[in-house]
Amino acid sequence: MNQNSLPSLNALRVFETVARQGSFKAAAAELGVTQSAISRQMSTLEEQLGIRLIQRDNRVHALTPAGDALAPELSRVFRQIERLVKRTMKNGDQARRTLTLGISSELLRWWLGPLLSEFNQLYPHLELQCVQVPEYLSRQNEGPLTHEILHGELDALLTFSAPAQKAIVNWRLTEPRLILIRPASVPVPSDENINEFKFVAVNTNKDWDRWNRAYEGKIPAENVQFVNNTSMAVELAQFTGRLMLLPECYAKAATEGDLVEVPGFSLDGKHGLHISVRRESQREMAIVALVNWMRHVVETVGKQK
Repeated sequence: MNQNSLPSLNALRVFETVARQGSFKAAAAELGVTQSAISRQMSTLEEQLGIRLIQRDNRVHALTPAGDALAPELSRVFRQIERLVKRTMKNGDQARRTLTLGISSELLRWWLGPLLSEFNQLYPHLELQCVQVPEYLSRQNEGPLTHEILHGELDALLTFSAPAQKAIVNWRLTEPRLILIRPASVPVPSDENINEFKFVAVNTNKDWDRWNRAYEGKIPAENVQFVNNTSMAVELAQFTGRLMLLPECYAKAATEGDLVEVPGFSLDGKHGLHISVRRESQREMAIVALVNWMRHVVETVGKQK
């Protein structure tokens, strides 16, 4: 049988009813059709499958081994569909939907968190359940995160960079612009003395190397301390007087830590902020609402600058 021409749901429903009732007559009475209609559906189904499901002997309709294996599974599926339809009808359009969002603590604290009250007001029937994931997508974590998206463990993923899997759809929310920041107590560096300062860099991306090359590789290796995430980098910058590159969307982190931007040292990086979802769920109303809201937030923040 061609996988693109599966039997109709109605034909499978007819077989499930015949198997459960034990006869064409009883199945016809339950479904409200004629016995000849039942017989035609069964013949068509068996022809499509290429196997015999029922042994016809006078008025007794015994299941073949293939039919005996298929019938209970169909009964289970149809019971599940019935429960789903009843629950949907009961809840109606206002059913509450929980979306599981994979997000780092940095993105939650400095980007999404302050905006959640607006989201809750706009979509009172959507609830975001946040699950901790790495801040940057990397070769090491892309596989496990992709698996979680494709298997429904995550409804959406918010990371710098995006999975390359074709079954996942990505939207870039922010441009990958990086700014150089310093503690307010540290003097403003210049092109002439930038190599005299100490730095802290996040080692999960290559933006530091690109920035250093862009500014002629002036920073000695011994002046750079690498850490695993932006939170640690911000704290070290604050408490040890180091300079650091910061994604522009984290501007709130700078103001909280009494950090200020160093003009003239920005960089267009490669790791824009992305939201990623399963391709098959991209048209679900709850997913559409979440993605459109995040894109709207980015546009609004950009206009306010």
